[in-house]
Amino acid sequence: MTSADILKITAPLIAMGGVWVARRALNGGYALATGNQPPAADDLDTPLRSVLVYAAGAAVVAALVNTLVTREVARATVNAEARQDLTTIETV
Repeated sequence: MTSADILKITAPLIAMGGVWVARRALNGGYALATGNQPPAADDLDTPLRSVLVYAAGAAVVAALVNTLVTREVARATVNAEARQDLTTIETV
């Protein structure tokens, strides 16, 4: 199993970890900025508008982080495959 194969297998886990970290940072930033916990969808005392705005912002952040992490893992995979190809050529 090459390093490129390992990157392909672990890419979804890396992306999920990146989104988890971003979500934690977003929740902490919201709490610091407002002094309140982020709005929860099941909290009926919180106005729907606040919940929707926060959910939309969180979705945008998650999509950005997922895309950036996935692209970086893809780039690393291509580089690892290129190194593997060079190693194969040199040993022949």
